[in-house]
Amino acid sequence: MKKTMAISVVSAMLFTMGTAAFADITTGVVGEEKYEWPNQFGFKNKIQVIREEQNISTDLEENNNLNLQPGDNIYLPLYYTTKEGETVTIGASKEEMTGHVPYTGEIDKKWKINLIDKSREMVETADFYKAESKDKNLIKGAIYVKVQTKEEYNSLDDMNYKLSVFVSEKYSQNKTEQIDVEGTFGNPKAEKPVDFDWENAVFGKAVWEVNKDEDGTATFNFKDDAYYTVKMFGGDKVMFDFDRNYNKEIANRYSEDLYFYNFRGNLDTFSATGTLTIPTDVPMYMYEVVNNNLKATAAVYNEETEAVELKTKSLGEYVLTPTKLDISAEIQDENTDAQQEQKPSGGENQENNDYFGGGSNNDKVNPNTGAEDMVTLAAVLAVVSIAGGAVLSRKTK
Repeated sequence: MKKTMAISVVSAMLFTMGTAAFADITTGVVGEEKYEWPNQFGFKNKIQVIREEQNISTDLEENNNLNLQPGDNIYLPLYYTTKEGETVTIGASKEEMTGHVPYTGEIDKKWKINLIDKSREMVETADFYKAESKDKNLIKGAIYVKVQTKEEYNSLDDMNYKLSVFVSEKYSQNKTEQIDVEGTFGNPKAEKPVDFDWENAVFGKAVWEVNKDEDGTATFNFKDDAYYTVKMFGGDKVMFDFDRNYNKEIANRYSEDLYFYNFRGNLDTFSATGTLTIPTDVPMYMYEVVNNNLKATAAVYNEETEAVELKTKSLGEYVLTPTKLDISAEIQDENTDAQQEQKPSGGENQENNDYFGGGSNNDKVNPNTGAEDMVTLAAVLAVVSIAGGAVLSRKTK
């Protein structure tokens, strides 16, 4: 009886996954029609890595070496050989081509992307992608396998990674050759080390490092909006990621004018206490955003320098306002959340959402009823491949 129930549960899981895979198509390349597997279908030409406004292009080989960063989009172009006498129109220039050309057709629902992220810490999504006119450095109308790296990497040290990718067709022997990509994955580096004689101008996300034989007091200038002065020592590394983006959710709770100063990420903690200085024309109160709630800080207003000053070892997200805020409601909400977190959960821990690899942080095991084996089988089937056109991404860049 228990085994029968386990099989039913797994069947429901597989049906749900199959439905989700084709329920929300954003690439516009998947339909119900049956498309023929292209002749000599495979990867060719150049790998394109799009990093914000930067494009990194490299010749595609069976084994490729790429140094990647969080938020990178990797495009692997698919090619095929036209039939005898067949000519196709390629790209925005509408060039007539024959032979081994970029694939501009459709993707059959049985085609699937097989991707193995051996590091299990780097890949966010993998999709088929049809290039549009707005996609610089891509061939309009051509089909790519698009792999997006995770938006954040919470380490100052690079990680070695290795990816393996190929496309196949379910219920047949059709498949492309496998492409391997390896290298390092890490946060962007600074163009120069920390300078103790001059202000260090911070523009955009970057890692800053102190030369091993140096130490001193460093001042960082965040676009003249904020300054941070701190004692640093040889080998110290931090990553800054600063913006002034407006937090509408918090601002909607208050009628007062709010000014936001956001130091993103968790890699800007120092071994010594420094001073965060924010110039203001009038005295201001400073609050810190913690779990999307406001908390009071020990910041003071320095009338001589006309700036709000905060002693801290770790930079966070801050709100400045000329009027003292009533944050008692937020403190009460925070205490309620903390109490709820301490309550025992009625279900098992499902923190591991890595669909590119198996394993779990949960040490619990099912009794020997067969249910655990069936769930494991379902997990393996889900990991082996990503269905063609399945929208696994949170967003498309």
